Amino acid sequence: MAEEFLDIIDENNNLTGESAPRSQIHAEGIWHRTVHIFVFRKKDEQVEFLIHLRSHHKDQNPNKWATSFGGHIKAGSDVEEGVKSELQEEIGLDVDFKKLIGGYWRKRDKITNREFTKTYYLGYDGRLEDLIFNDGEVQEVGWMSFRDIKDSMRKNPERWAGKGTSFEKIYDYLFKKINKIL
Repeated sequence: MAEEFLDIIDENNNLTGESAPRSQIHAEGIWHRTVHIFVFRKKDEQVEFLIHLRSHHKDQNPNKWATSFGGHIKAGSDVEEGVKSELQEEIGLDVDFKKLIGGYWRKRDKITNREFTKTYYLGYDGRLEDLIFNDGEVQEVGWMSFRDIKDSMRKNPERWAGKGTSFEKIYDYLFKKINKIL
């Protein structure tokens, strides 16, 4: 399988007009874009998130639980195309982009993984059995409440791909948005 190419951006999230292979981007700490989609539902007056166990083949955070789906935006694609592609590849959902709740850009500078990540939220009331794992990146999925995720991240941080403080910001943003909608 051919390695994916990513658009190169500058430290202010502006496209440079250049692209490079993902391996080079990460090896050299070149700025690039990603998308994270947080799939949620309201159940019994709580917000639950669709979490997933990352594949043991992943180069970053293998065999760890994650609170979002997503990945790199391929060279030549825009954010909308990236979101639709990642949801289709990872869990088999073909979504209308207009149904997503737009989040914000997060700048993440981890030396060898420098990226701007655009966050989105997707309300989902479908069955877990209807999800299809097309690309081998997801081992297992399940619903978990915000409180339970936060507690698990605090007690067992080694089991999670993310950090509790970042997830709290994600939740707070969503909570404000859905209270305006409902």
